[in-house]
Amino acid sequence: MTRLIAIVFLLALAFVLFRYRTNEKVQKSVVIVIVGGFLLYTASLMFSELTR
Repeated sequence: MTRLIAIVFLLALAFVLFRYRTNEKVQKSVVIVIVGGFLLYTASLMFSELTR
């Protein structure tokens, strides 16, 4: 549940950054963090299901 809240928070942050035209480097780093967080979340879900 905590991971899901963090992903929603990062998506909201990305929306705000893109909406108000922030620096391109900041936008790229936010996208990388969001994609990385989603991949880690997916991997942890798969791992937890496989260990059951």
